[in-house]
Amino acid sequence: MKQISVFVACVCLCAAAAVQAQSVAVVDMEELIKQHPSTASDKKLLDQTLKDFRAESDELRQKLEALQEDFEKLRKETQDPALSERARRTAEERATKARDALLAADRTAREKTQSRQEQLSDMQTRMLKKTIGELRESVAKYAEDRKIQIVLPAGQTVFNDKTLDITDGVLRQMNVPRPAPGRVDGAASAPARSPAPAVKDPAPAVKDPAPAVKDSAPAVKDPAPVKDSAPVKAPAPAATPK
Repeated sequence: MKQISVFVACVCLCAAAAVQAQSVAVVDMEELIKQHPSTASDKKLLDQTLKDFRAESDELRQKLEALQEDFEKLRKETQDPALSERARRTAEERATKARDALLAADRTAREKTQSRQEQLSDMQTRMLKKTIGELRESVAKYAEDRKIQIVLPAGQTVFNDKTLDITDGVLRQMNVPRPAPGRVDGAASAPARSPAPAVKDPAPAVKDPAPAVKDSAPAVKDPAPVKDSAPVKAPAPAATPK
């Protein structure tokens, strides 16, 4: 009887240990994000938005180049020695207006570039936040159904047994088939936060014109050189919430 009691006690201890082991699990959130049904469509929308911004950028660049050419042409007219004093002043006024229009357009292009960058960043952040919110709900439901008390990010554990990984189980619960190892499954298998190509700089630097004729009154002042504006880049990868 004593031996039977010892045996029963060991069985109970093993069962308790098994139950305790099942109360903790790990999940690969980055893999869940990559395989989430919304990831492919979100990336497609982000890429299309970048494409639209690139087209807008090209239009701004063409406008600035045209304004630059107009200013250079008018500036050269002010230096024509054959002009009368009255004609020279008229030419200088036109050149000044062209210069102001050029600088104003350059500022507008830079502001629009910054605005587009912020829009892209905000768009990606909202997309990722929505996806992670849905994934957390799926993980919570999976854990509750199986009496799992704690779920940890797989990438933040020093070591975990593979049997504790519930990533595949959560994907099955979401009816998302996981691609076989090494398989490239279109856009859905691409990194969830892969940045798209940067948009070209829509605001080229305004060239510094040669000094205006000094003996004319008033001379057309040189516009201050404008530094190249930063290109509209794809939004930086948003940090995955822990």
